[in-house]
Amino acid sequence: MVLVAAVVVVAERVSAARVRGPSEVVARPLQPRQVLEPRPEARRGGPPGVGERTETVVEPGRVTCVPSTHVCSERSYLLEVYYPASVPGSAVADAPAAASATPWPLIVFAAGFDEDPSAYAPLIDAWVRAGYVVAAPRFPLSSAWALRTYGVNLGDVALADAFESDMLNEPGDLEAAYRAVAQLDASGPLAGRIALGQAAAIGQSDGGDVVVASSTNTCCELPWIRAAVVLSGAIFPPFGGTFFARSVPLLVVQGSADTVNPPAASQAIYDEALGPKYLEWLSGADHLEAYTTTDAYEQVVARVTVAFLDTYLRGEPPSATQLGTVGTVAGLAEEQSDGST
Repeated sequence: MVLVAAVVVVAERVSAARVRGPSEVVARPLQPRQVLEPRPEARRGGPPGVGERTETVVEPGRVTCVPSTHVCSERSYLLEVYYPASVPGSAVADAPAAASATPWPLIVFAAGFDEDPSAYAPLIDAWVRAGYVVAAPRFPLSSAWALRTYGVNLGDVALADAFESDMLNEPGDLEAAYRAVAQLDASGPLAGRIALGQAAAIGQSDGGDVVVASSTNTCCELPWIRAAVVLSGAIFPPFGGTFFARSVPLLVVQGSADTVNPPAASQAIYDEALGPKYLEWLSGADHLEAYTTTDAYEQVVARVTVAFLDTYLRGEPPSATQLGTVGTVAGLAEEQSDGST
């Protein structure tokens, strides 16, 4: 199925070199850690499984130019949509949707550079089993799929930076994803099942940079974003505009051993955000582990993100979601906030 989403061009691709990338992650041996139970989906009595639909999204009026070939074409990408399913399993293709008395809130997810949405399967699975629909673009130039397809050697820094800088166009891809989901909610197996007015944006690494811009910056603000989660992201000045021009509930998650986006980057986001805002520190976590590996870090991130989303999308009180306390685990993680709601 091809979904057409009309959007405006957010920003032209820039050729300025990026100063970081996945190749800079320092590998560390994993230490034994406490396993936390139950997971958030178990606490909520989630659906039996997770279904997946893939849709081709076309963005009329927007053009993608491949830096290595200089070939330009109408911008398009593959959108992966995950939803609560009535059959067991994870990412079950075209599975029947689970029964629900109310529509499911929406998460639009932005992956990091040289990553595909599937890399974040543990977190996506937790969010869906907690009663959310997740729509995740496979970005046309910055995804792992794109870098493989175009034969990009990350050792060629100039070329890798040219592909990565397409992130300036990715707020438009998030808008296209939201409009594509609106079409799915209008007709087909997911019709009437998605709460479009209860939508959040979540991003990791470069995807986190995109979410900061899309939720708060005058350059490319997307008004449907009611809450934002930034996982090891940063403020990226080439977006231009004015950051934090509006108040949106914000959760920032950061590992203390991250050498790609160091802790100071997340601290800066938290300090400048208007609030309500929360900052989750993961002691000893690196840039990717907490979001792509099923371990105690990922379980903490799943818990605190679900509590945050339940509070600001579902309107549940913090006393019920445990937001403000659920993210604090002795020796592993600490949650802080500005005290506003």
